[in-house]
Amino acid sequence: MAAMSYRRRPPPTIIVRYWHETEPPWDRSGVPWIARIAVRWLIVITGFLFAEAIIRGIQIDGWEALLPAALVFVIARAVLRPLLIFLTCPLQLLTLGLFIFVVNATVLGLTAWISDGLGIGFHVDGFAAAFLGALVISAVSFILSRFFRLNPAGRRLKG
Repeated sequence: MAAMSYRRRPPPTIIVRYWHETEPPWDRSGVPWIARIAVRWLIVITGFLFAEAIIRGIQIDGWEALLPAALVFVIARAVLRPLLIFLTCPLQLLTLGLFIFVVNATVLGLTAWISDGLGIGFHVDGFAAAFLGALVISAVSFILSRFFRLNPAGRRLKG
């Protein structure tokens, strides 16, 4: 009998590619922190305007209330959202991440409560309005962030 030769196949190659500059232009390390916060603030302001137009239970009493309410939301989201996500980690895992919508609604409701305490005319009527409003604000933020990320005018020229 002839000896059978077995050729060993090389292991499959895994190719990992890393895209440079995946952050939006305003989130890169060379951009001052104040500019990054200002862009996020403007995106949230747009989200608030859409939420007020679409959701019946969200009311903003003019520009004098919109600007500080959006600022309170940006600060509350930056400070409290990571803590709430950490505290609700088992629920996040159990619901496959869908509990994040409840966390976002909680942050929006807390923003309305803080705004009420500061005399800012931003009102959210109940959890359902907060939940739907947080969905609208998140969707608008996602879309605008992707738009700015893909905007060719925002890309740097490589020399």
